[in-house]
Amino acid sequence: MNVSIVNANLCPGGKPAVLADTLAALFAAEGHAARLLSLSERPLPNCDGASCYADERTIDATAELAAADAIVLVSPIYNYDLNAAAKNFIELTGASWKGKAVALACTAGADRSYLAPLGFINSLSIDYRCLVSPRFVYATRGDFADGNALPADGEIHRRLRLLAKELPILAEAATRIAGLAIED
Repeated sequence: MNVSIVNANLCPGGKPAVLADTLAALFAAEGHAARLLSLSERPLPNCDGASCYADERTIDATAELAAADAIVLVSPIYNYDLNAAAKNFIELTGASWKGKAVALACTAGADRSYLAPLGFINSLSIDYRCLVSPRFVYATRGDFADGNALPADGEIHRRLRLLAKELPILAEAATRIAGLAIED
């Protein structure tokens, strides 16, 4: 299985990068090809609903996601929602999300924004008919050790391992479901 891991954090490094790197290693350990796409390293245009889709950066990102069997979106939570870069990325590459298995991994300062990803999950499910894992990973600053290290024996690492085992099953189901669809 080919999985694209999108780190929507616009600041290089940090906790979202730790989650993305950990997921890439876990998918590789399960025998899957994992490709990291970090928005801090690949600036994209703002979605204007028109010319942004002709931009080479948008075309390349859309093609990368189209080649994936599954997508993991890693994003920080700001103001009780995924960051604006995540929303912009989905708006730019939306066609390539259609029918994919998707998982989310989020970081936040505290546990009060735990339900913030639900709006994204609803949008991906309804707009793009994604099969979205309901077991998104939500990590707070308290889940990380000094230096943004993620303890290998901690709850978040356990949940990331589960995600790496679950998403290929969802991707297979999404493929089977797509074969049943008569029309959207």
